[in-house]
Amino acid sequence: MSSTPPEADKPEPPERKGLSQPVLATLLVAGSLGGMAVVAAGMLAILSPGAPETPGVQPGVQTVQDAGNAMAYLPPTVGPGGPGVPLTAADPSAPPPDPALQPFPPLALTSATTASSSSSPLSGGSSTSSAKKKAGTPVKISIPSIGVRAAKVGPVGVEKSGEIQPPPLSKPSLTGWYRLGPAPGDQGPAIILGHVNTKQGPAVFSRLRELKRGNKIAILRADGKIVTFTVDGIEQVGKTTFPTKRVYGNTATSSLRLITCGGVFNAKRHSYTDNIIVYATLTAAKGK
Repeated sequence: MSSTPPEADKPEPPERKGLSQPVLATLLVAGSLGGMAVVAAGMLAILSPGAPETPGVQPGVQTVQDAGNAMAYLPPTVGPGGPGVPLTAADPSAPPPDPALQPFPPLALTSATTASSSSSPLSGGSSTSSAKKKAGTPVKISIPSIGVRAAKVGPVGVEKSGEIQPPPLSKPSLTGWYRLGPAPGDQGPAIILGHVNTKQGPAVFSRLRELKRGNKIAILRADGKIVTFTVDGIEQVGKTTFPTKRVYGNTATSSLRLITCGGVFNAKRHSYTDNIIVYATLTAAKGK
């Protein structure tokens, strides 16, 4: 029959050597000061205006968060683009990108200015005569770097919603020129739209996002002139934060804006969340 050994028979724990009171007091004071330093450093990191709010975003660069959230950091300029380069939106107040090459003088001048960012992008107009505009009507567009070769261009107007009318989905290789704006080669921003894809597959602007600064865009006009534009920059923006002034604002040079869809496809609405926008400037013209 076993019995529990008396308390005195239990092995004693190893002897703990106590610290002297002066040493203990010094350690306690040092620990308190260290804790205060850590808290202070943390507060500085939180309150610092240069601290990025989004992982991977550089300080001082503003970007738009999900709908409903406040604006954080977005780049102050439109990016140069390029294959494999993530496209981002520039700050809404940023101007169009600087020309990649020396601009060519516009073939026709206008005195009209387009609407500001606070009004409809389609309320601006051109003072050029209808005859001149008809002569400058774009017929075909070629963008060799992304495989667009002599794609047809048709005139488009305005939807009841106030938005530019897109080319028909039944013609995926057709682009649409906004006929109420400047003609390509004339002063101001000419607008050409194209689909990124349809139910049949890739459309004319399926590779538009691959364009980069320095690429060429050639447009054949009805008057026989071939106007060549050089890409200045490219961005991807949400349709609810479209940079109206940057796209439609009047320019002293002859400019071109190519627009297609991008982002995430909403199957219920049959539309994409974003737009891909290419900015280009006239750098050459030849023909009649």
